[in-house]
Amino acid sequence: MDREIIIDTSAIFAYLDPDDLFHAQATETYYNLLSNGDRLFTNSYVLVESSALIHRRMGFAALRSFLDSVHGRWDIQWITRSAHDAIWQRMSASGGSRLSFVDWSVIVMAEQTRSAVFTFDSDFASEGLTVIPARAV
Repeated sequence: MDREIIIDTSAIFAYLDPDDLFHAQATETYYNLLSNGDRLFTNSYVLVESSALIHRRMGFAALRSFLDSVHGRWDIQWITRSAHDAIWQRMSASGGSRLSFVDWSVIVMAEQTRSAVFTFDSDFASEGLTVIPARAV
């Protein structure tokens, strides 16, 4: 299909944690995206947030396995100073909404690249983005 898909922390953690409510759906979706030839990427803020969550909840071995598995498979878009400023402008304009700074980084990137977001967080759909799977909660 050759779509561009941004991977959010909620999808990463659901895929990695067999006890997560969305684990089966995340696993199926992830492998479907890979087999479709979709370009998977994320940004450095999501990578840091996900790494901290994995390390804290699953341990260092899981973190190492995760980072090794995505190295060279996903594109990581490193947040520049100008991108950081654009993200902060969007968050500030929202009046400090319920969304985190990392969430805003995904929103800004998705809008700029016209990409869908692989997520289980309904906030992205509420912001008008295309989400995968289609019914994120």
